[in-house]
Amino acid sequence: MSRRTVSTFGVILCLLVGGAAFGQSATGNLYGTVTDESGAPLPGVSVTVSGIGADRTQFTDATGGFRFLGLDPGGYTVIAELDGFGGIEYPDVVIRLGQNTDVPLTLTAALEETITVTSESPLLDERQISAGTNVSQVELEKIPTARDPWAVLSQTPGVIVDRVNVGGNESGQQANFRAAGVSSSQNDFQMDGAEITDMRATGASPTYYDFDQFAEMSFTTGGTDVTKNGSGVQVNLVTKRGTNEFRGSARFYNTAATGYFGGALKASQPNIDGELHKSNGQTSLAGARVRKIEDFGFEAGGAAIQDRLWFWGSWGQNDIGQNAASGTADDTLLENTVIKANGQISDENSIVGSYNNGDKLKFGRGAGTTRPPATTWNQRGPSAQYRLEDQHVASANLFFTGTYMHGDFGFGLFARSNRADENGLHPDAPDPQRDDGIWANNYLSGFAASPNDLFKVDGTYFFTSGASATHELRFGGRYRTYENNSIFRWGPNQTWHRLDREWTYYARDDVGQLLAEYTGLWVQDTISLGKMTINAGLRYDEQGGENEAYELPAHPTRPELIPGLSYPGGGAGFSWESIAPRLGFTYAVGQDRDTLVRASYSQFADQLPTNSINRLSPLGYSLALRDSVTDAHIYTNVDTTDPLRVWSTVDSGMDATTTTEILAGVEHSFLPELVVGLQVTARSIDDLTWAPGYVTDGAGNRRLVQGTDFRQIGTISGSLPRGGGSYMQSVYDWVDDVEVHFGSHLENGVRSRDYLGYSLTLTKRLADRWMARGFFQYGKAEWNVPNSYFDRNSRNNGRGGGDIDGQLYMTASSGSGKGQRYLQSTWSYNLNGMYQVAPDRGWGFNVSANLTGREGSPIGYYRNVALRDGGANINLVRDFNDIRLDDVQVIDFRVEKEFSLSGPVNLTFGIDIFNLTNQGTGLSYNDRVGISNSGNLADNIAPRIYRLGVRLNWR
Repeated sequence: MSRRTVSTFGVILCLLVGGAAFGQSATGNLYGTVTDESGAPLPGVSVTVSGIGADRTQFTDATGGFRFLGLDPGGYTVIAELDGFGGIEYPDVVIRLGQNTDVPLTLTAALEETITVTSESPLLDERQISAGTNVSQVELEKIPTARDPWAVLSQTPGVIVDRVNVGGNESGQQANFRAAGVSSSQNDFQMDGAEITDMRATGASPTYYDFDQFAEMSFTTGGTDVTKNGSGVQVNLVTKRGTNEFRGSARFYNTAATGYFGGALKASQPNIDGELHKSNGQTSLAGARVRKIEDFGFEAGGAAIQDRLWFWGSWGQNDIGQNAASGTADDTLLENTVIKANGQISDENSIVGSYNNGDKLKFGRGAGTTRPPATTWNQRGPSAQYRLEDQHVASANLFFTGTYMHGDFGFGLFARSNRADENGLHPDAPDPQRDDGIWANNYLSGFAASPNDLFKVDGTYFFTSGASATHELRFGGRYRTYENNSIFRWGPNQTWHRLDREWTYYARDDVGQLLAEYTGLWVQDTISLGKMTINAGLRYDEQGGENEAYELPAHPTRPELIPGLSYPGGGAGFSWESIAPRLGFTYAVGQDRDTLVRASYSQFADQLPTNSINRLSPLGYSLALRDSVTDAHIYTNVDTTDPLRVWSTVDSGMDATTTTEILAGVEHSFLPELVVGLQVTARSIDDLTWAPGYVTDGAGNRRLVQGTDFRQIGTISGSLPRGGGSYMQSVYDWVDDVEVHFGSHLENGVRSRDYLGYSLTLTKRLADRWMARGFFQYGKAEWNVPNSYFDRNSRNNGRGGGDIDGQLYMTASSGSGKGQRYLQSTWSYNLNGMYQVAPDRGWGFNVSANLTGREGSPIGYYRNVALRDGGANINLVRDFNDIRLDDVQVIDFRVEKEFSLSGPVNLTFGIDIFNLTNQGTGLSYNDRVGISNSGNLADNIAPRIYRLGVRLNWR
């Protein structure tokens, strides 16, 4: 069955069942039914919810049902009262981010007193429509982690993260991560339910965060939620808020390699002796390590007007000093400020306004074995967000939420060069140089600004049909604009030299000036039929953009090679329109409904990256290459006679890549607070885009490349480093009468990918002195490469993969001097938890641990082969699954003691031990063969280190 047939069937099925949506927001929902002792529903019961913000009261409908939408995460008390019946009080009802809590209440006739329920609110959620992980504020505070969202991501099944963060050594640079079968470009960041994703580095976060600003985090990897646009990981970060009770906290965490208390608890030395490539002469390496980390700040809030107006704010600073594996310092200063106000305008209307600013100062970004100090960056990156949200209750059955968010995102990267003022763009700064893969003197510098706006509306309507079917119809839409204004250059002269080839590159400013537009509409219906819950929905997306006018000067020293231009602007040449059906089914098994069986079908359209919009703009990266030996010139993306000429093209009818997902699973609640689940995930990724190049054939025709343009010129063979065995690989070059041209054609290709995975999960909420969360994941994605692919491509086995049918799918991550890493682990796990030792005794304390493991990443050994046109063919010489790094196993441990001070004030003192067993596992090697440092260690897990922390809480 073709993908389009499956899609059409899914659309029809959804239309038959119904249509609606669950809003990805900063809140959760509370549902319940009030009955008498016989089980008959009781209409007209007064139900009041109190806890965070103003009290809310509703009366049950004809079915005895009640609902409270848009509750901030945290603890609440529910009280139900009706004349002629005894009241009932249900304290400690926990509302979780993006989840639904069901509370059944039973009133007893003729009783005058109020009964207090002491049982826990259940973890099982029959209305749940998304797969992933929620991490509560208690877990964020008590579980030993590196205190950034990327470090917490490893607690989510199916998510692969490209680095191991030991106590915060990697918190100065966001990690690259991805979900099952798709790339990191499909990830999505949300702040308090508003989309903030960086569309320039598509799928990344636009800023950094103060860990203590968050009340909860959620990581969604799939499911039927129609507000989820992409197939990657949706990261939703929810900030705290003010309540009627004045409360706050202040903290100071100190991590020092020199230790504490006169030298005790010193950091260990990097345990990398066994990782060095000694047979190749690599007898020593400094190794990645932490020098010091100071994390301090405060957060506080309360009521300005009781039950009407609340304020909350936070400020934090994280000063990170670490060394890259090469020994070069890579230091970061993160500073965050958040201000938030909540107002209850009337019983029917509430409003939220917030300001969030994250600034990043980094000194030595990119430090590594190929980037010595002069080529590293100093970075500055303030990114501000302004959000306004209004919630309105139109009636007991109709709710609306409107959101506006403005983002002022940006950053600058400036090479330090070998000047004292560390300004790589100074007129006297030297030209960058590269020799055998190692840079010197200077590097690329520039800045990017990305102002963006989001308008979003969500609505919910409740109604009944038939005798017992209740409907929760959700609908909404969003419109987002995202600008990319950037300029980068290679030193003051726009020139760099490749010494090993005796080449000189003359580059034009790499400029991006464009506006991207994203429109989405959705509708989804959640239908409850006794023990069965069905949700069905549709999502429509339109994505496009345009390039803005810009003038570029000629090259400062070689204007005859790189002339100036005046670009009037233009369109992208295409837009994406997609309809994605979502259909889910849940059945509660047993009288106690303590087992849920789930299944779902969903489709996701890819997010449009901004670098696809500017393909028809002449402002992209352009250069002229001069070979000093032959004095030949090779031009890339530049025509000296027509500077506005664009060499690349796009298919105007191109579709967005589509991910089709089927989930099936079962969850069982052994206790209200203890749930175990098993889930199977199958995904198919189709309509993948690719960009075959242009050539000029023997007849002088410029056309797209064909498979017949290549011929086998021989084989390459040799021995791999580190005892990796031998290799032999065929090499293909251009035929003699074909001239390689620059430019390519973006279109949908013929390849696809399939993913199949299994996950076992455990969730134990804090009760009876302990809590735990864990998972084990097994799964992999593979390429489907038909023979028709080679009608437009050579048979060279490229470094990026995807050239062999059945080949393992992985994505490469090589940023910030970490060496080349491949994000693929067939298995992974995480187990974390806390135990309260004698909490009712004065000497009681808490212990917690966090254990993370995954299969070692593939090593993609490759070799460069010179081609006829002077370029280099990069050949993967062994398959990705043949040779892997060692498996990663890291355990962190924490012990803390809480002290009660005066009145509502308490102090917590804790000691964290990160990388308890002092693992020094290699995370990347130099994977290019045929050069002197092939196989040498490039990066490692940082050594064991201790963190001391003090937290002061008051309420």
